[in-house]
Amino acid sequence: MARAALDAASSNLVLSHESAALAWGFDLWRGAPELVHLTTDRPTGGRIDRTRHVHAHRLDAEDVTERHGLPITTAARTVADLACALPFDEAVCVGDSALRSRAVTSELLAAALARCGRRRGTAKARRVLPFVDGRSESIGESRSRAYFDRFDVPAPDLQVEIVVDGKTFRVDFLWDGVVGEFDGLSKYAGDQGGDAVVREKLREDALRAAGYVVIRWTWADLADGRLARRVLAAVAAR
Repeated sequence: MARAALDAASSNLVLSHESAALAWGFDLWRGAPELVHLTTDRPTGGRIDRTRHVHAHRLDAEDVTERHGLPITTAARTVADLACALPFDEAVCVGDSALRSRAVTSELLAAALARCGRRRGTAKARRVLPFVDGRSESIGESRSRAYFDRFDVPAPDLQVEIVVDGKTFRVDFLWDGVVGEFDGLSKYAGDQGGDAVVREKLREDALRAAGYVVIRWTWADLADGRLARRVLAAVAAR
């Protein structure tokens, strides 16, 4: 679809925004967009039609490359564009994924945003980019980090290894003595006979026996402030 849109377009259009993120293999909160996102190198003249969303922004030569035979915004420019365009939570998911893939660095993201100049969304993007963290291993963990930030929960450490009785357990989130674990729907996909569930139960028992408070949550728990209050209470009690 992206190739067809570019083939039918003028030569100055490049794949960008959500469409570029998919081409780079970055996670998108809402999945693939219905329209192909393209950018034209001019300050005005964006438009939306039946199949395309054409954005109008200045493009520096450093911000355009080729991937899969298509002209596309660089990985860093793609994240910078989406940090300007998407809500904070969704932009964090993309940025975390990009850093995790090692397609970008924090320095490249900052430079790409600087080249965007003064345009709508840059103030928000300047908050997104310092927040993104490649240690988040899934959209669920990224959304959880943004959720905790929204409810003023202190920033946790991520992917911490805890040694208990000679065994090393890596946890998703760690506050002072409080372990946080996000359970996605695919956590135990493909498990035979519940072995993974049993291992997870034994792991959690070992952490609790060592004095850690363990709090687990799912997607549904990110809908309101109750999880944040549980975490804050647990941290305050330590």
